[in-house]
Amino acid sequence: MDSTRSATQASPSVPPIDVATARVAVVIPIPNDPDWRIFEYIPEEIPIIVVDDSDGRLSPAPRPNVRFFDYAAQRRFMGSHYDAIPHKSAATRNFGHVVAYREGFDVIIALDYDCRPRPSWMREHLDALGPVRDAEALQAQWINPIEQPGIYARGYPYEYRNAEAAPTPRRTTGNVVVNMGLWDNILDMNGVDKLQREVPADPGPSGERTRVALGNIPVCGMNTAFIAELTPAYFFLPDIWIEGWQLSRHDDIWGGYILKKLMDRRGDLFAYGRPVVEHTKQTNLERVISLEQYMHLMAREFYELVDRAVENVAPASYRTMFAHFTEEYRRAAQSSRAPAHYRRGFVELGDWMQRWVDAFR
Repeated sequence: MDSTRSATQASPSVPPIDVATARVAVVIPIPNDPDWRIFEYIPEEIPIIVVDDSDGRLSPAPRPNVRFFDYAAQRRFMGSHYDAIPHKSAATRNFGHVVAYREGFDVIIALDYDCRPRPSWMREHLDALGPVRDAEALQAQWINPIEQPGIYARGYPYEYRNAEAAPTPRRTTGNVVVNMGLWDNILDMNGVDKLQREVPADPGPSGERTRVALGNIPVCGMNTAFIAELTPAYFFLPDIWIEGWQLSRHDDIWGGYILKKLMDRRGDLFAYGRPVVEHTKQTNLERVISLEQYMHLMAREFYELVDRAVENVAPASYRTMFAHFTEEYRRAAQSSRAPAHYRRGFVELGDWMQRWVDAFR
């Protein structure tokens, strides 16, 4: 594969980003024609990588500097590692991240096709990355990025929805390597929660400032920016089937949980809040609830497997850490005492992780 950054060139550390000189690429997975105004506030000099999950049925882009990768183009790029890329799910975006990583970009900004940025979108993402000193932070076992009372982001565990789990304000200093922007109009919540109460149209004060998460956070991949060196450790997990029932909508949450645990091992920081994009599409709630069912059932045991695996991973480059993590996770999944059909699912996810590791060797 022709590339600027080979696997052996991965840095053992992530230096603070210089936003003034950083090479930036935007990655958007698109399964069908979107409202092409999503490009409106992305400067034309910024390349856009479209992961074409329609496999060639998208309309031409209404602007230059956009590259489309259908399945044939992905196969040509990935070669023997094509089977590391999931399709027909949000995890297809992994391919765009590989392209940006291999081509030597410094920062990858990820956007969903049903999210509309605003004029300051890119600048706010870039301003959030890099060194921070005495920054505002929240510390808790789990941090909810939505601050509307009683409203929780998709993937926030139900067992932490109580006053005792409330976060504690802190100040922190370090290097922000991921910034997660939020969303308004249609908040990203568990489908079943949207049946319980009227849902507000904005995330609350979280959308008005950027803070650091000192603890777990339900990672949403719809509107994020991250240092490209994290790519080998930032694997959106694919959909799989548990006894014929689709496990879905866990891709960014579970993959983000792994990444955040590895970031914590190194002392790198995860920021969230600004910029806010408009989320324009609500998927049918009956379908969403069905797809999320096994995510809720299996989440606690998945996190326990991840925590057990991470304990044995020493700080190193993100490529090295994820490879070691995958070894430990697969060993833990094989010996898990989870129900047999859960265990088969965990093992299958470990096989996918290994394919991702192999793509960076």
